[in-house]
Amino acid sequence: MAQNVPGRHRAPGRFNAISELKTIARESAQPAVKGAAIVAASGGLVASFAGTANAADGVNSAAAGPAVVGPQVGTLKASNALSAIGYGKPTLKTQPIVIEDVKVERERADAAAEKAAAERRAADAERASRSTARVALDNAKIPSASGIVGIAQSFFGVPYVYGGSSPSGFDCSGFTSYVYRQAGISIPRTASAQQAAATRVSDPQPGDLVFFGSPAYHVGIYVSPGRMIDAQRPGTVIGNHSIWTAPSGYGRF
Repeated sequence: MAQNVPGRHRAPGRFNAISELKTIARESAQPAVKGAAIVAASGGLVASFAGTANAADGVNSAAAGPAVVGPQVGTLKASNALSAIGYGKPTLKTQPIVIEDVKVERERADAAAEKAAAERRAADAERASRSTARVALDNAKIPSASGIVGIAQSFFGVPYVYGGSSPSGFDCSGFTSYVYRQAGISIPRTASAQQAAATRVSDPQPGDLVFFGSPAYHVGIYVSPGRMIDAQRPGTVIGNHSIWTAPSGYGRF
């Protein structure tokens, strides 16, 4: 004959959700009960037990009915009650998010811009230095002879003017006669006359005259092998030019 087990009654008094849960957890570990479940729902707490009848344990197939605990009788929310007895503790680990300060970012951007500007200034200074050195080297290649070459260089850029013999414009012989006059040397005005009056030389030095044709139709001031300063033709200016063809001779005063 089946033995009825009297139902468990809660002792009279004020209901305590935490005490009730602890009691349920303790009794769920006894051999008389084979399974247990605790379900937490938003706004309330439901605890129930379900077991299988076992003749050896003397338990009826009808298990103890569920005990329902709602928010209307409890004083804590379900999540707080579960945490109080060790259930449902959070295990998710979060990684902190680091947001760089806007000021630091701006300072880095300013530093990068200043570095780029400094590099540009350094590059510009280097280019200017190279340009100056190149000009100095070019000038060093042009030796002076009694100041003739130096005086001739001072008129670079003056335009060719047929019949001109002043800094407003020169033709070839007007230029050479003017330069020599500035050096204190008086020479004839025309190319052919200068050729006739000069002492012929085979080893020209800077400042000597370079003649083309005989009688000469063009004259320039010798600077270095293959180079001379002259007033070439209309549309050009005074400058350091190449000796474009074989001279007819060189003259010195």
